[in-house]
Amino acid sequence: MDLKPRGIAVAQLHPGYVKTRMVNFGGLITPQEAARGLAERIDQLSLENTGSFWHSNGDALPW
Repeated sequence: MDLKPRGIAVAQLHPGYVKTRMVNFGGLITPQEAARGLAERIDQLSLENTGSFWHSNGDALPW
């Protein structure tokens, strides 16, 4: 909220449970799906939703 008056939008993003070596590939989505979802959330970031927390699938997460 401190940056909103300066026209800067900020959000926190959660990639989801991604199929990586770190979780022995037991995740729910591929790294490509996670990256695509995160890019979409970044594209949708605006001053109206600044300060929010989003899952890569578009769900707003409780803060």
